[in-house]
Amino acid sequence: MPRVPHFRPCARRPAGARSSVRGAAGFTLIELMVVSTIIGILAAVAIPAVSAYFRRAKTAEARIQLAKIFDASAAFFNAEHVDRGDVTTLSSGGGISDAATHRCPYPAGSPAGGTAGFTPAVNCNAGPGGRCVPAGGGGGGAGYYDITDWTDNEVWNSLNFQIEQAHFFHYDFASANDLVGFGSCRFTAQAFGDLDGDLTYSTFERTGAADRNGVNGAAGLYINLVIE
Repeated sequence: MPRVPHFRPCARRPAGARSSVRGAAGFTLIELMVVSTIIGILAAVAIPAVSAYFRRAKTAEARIQLAKIFDASAAFFNAEHVDRGDVTTLSSGGGISDAATHRCPYPAGSPAGGTAGFTPAVNCNAGPGGRCVPAGGGGGGAGYYDITDWTDNEVWNSLNFQIEQAHFFHYDFASANDLVGFGSCRFTAQAFGDLDGDLTYSTFERTGAADRNGVNGAAGLYINLVIE
């Protein structure tokens, strides 16, 4: 008896098969444009915020160094500093030249006060990583400067202050001394940083005043344009 061919019924396509095939084809142009727009908006918001965060982190240097300068100023004032002066005999009245024994650091030859000067004078943004780099002889290229900018400066020497590692900020110190009696002074320690390279400097200042009763500091730092 001849065999009768047996035909299997065609399998039915699952209901979701068509949509899955369509989905595997990729995103439409409109979908890609929407995603790109969202990414652009997020980048526009996030990138400036992250940049500002990193610049703000750099300001820790200024806060730490100004604290060191302030403490050094107090130590210098509390120690005696006597200049050469004329002294007469006791029989002649025992007079001595009028010069206070306590004062704040000052430039050579200017006991009434003065400034250390903007240190260092080079462009920190031109240096590696946007930093100034102290070096013997000042060699090394842009952003490098001679360590003698600190060591040969009378004011920085009096404060026993210098920076030996790469740094972001420039520093200055100003004083005004009253050279009568015990002596008194007012002083300001300053840090300046151009953290975003636009030639506009952020300013950090710590001020103080000293007399025979002690050294009094401002309540905190004066800060202007914190992340410039």
